[in-house]
Amino acid sequence: MNRVIRKSRAQSSSEVLEMLAALFSAELVSPSRCLWLVSPWVSDVEVLDNSAGTYSALARFGHRPIRLAEVLVTLASAGARVIVATTPDSHNDLFLRRLDLLKQDLRVAEHVEVMIDRTGKLHTKALTGDDYVVAGSMNITYTGINLREEQVELHTEQSYVAQARMDAFDRFGGVM
Repeated sequence: MNRVIRKSRAQSSSEVLEMLAALFSAELVSPSRCLWLVSPWVSDVEVLDNSAGTYSALARFGHRPIRLAEVLVTLASAGARVIVATTPDSHNDLFLRRLDLLKQDLRVAEHVEVMIDRTGKLHTKALTGDDYVVAGSMNITYTGINLREEQVELHTEQSYVAQARMDAFDRFGGVM
């Protein structure tokens, strides 16, 4: 399957967030062996609404919208290896500090790795799990998800996902 979302302020503005929420919900049920999040700019955006307490795996964070760092460390505590690849841009500092604090608090530091590309060449944006890849022009930031015009593609074809996983592993490490 291949789904393309061409997002603008007037069209498909909530589709990307809904897709990310669905993917992270599926990850909470059955975590990928390795999850690669590649985004030159990344923020601790709200990605799941747990106001009703629907996600028992997220109970430690309370009944409220759940942020990206909280989902990632929860997946790591369920056994997933989480690789975050980004740049040294100061925009990322708050997210990286929060992720570091949470992975220490939940004692999952060995399952969460942050790769900082200091070459200035990282421009790829992707979320790669066991059986899907989200790729396109969108950084995982509030502006990228909610405001900017972006093209985002969800791929589930086995051959596409296998190649994307090998590429992510070769570039950023992790587990196959």
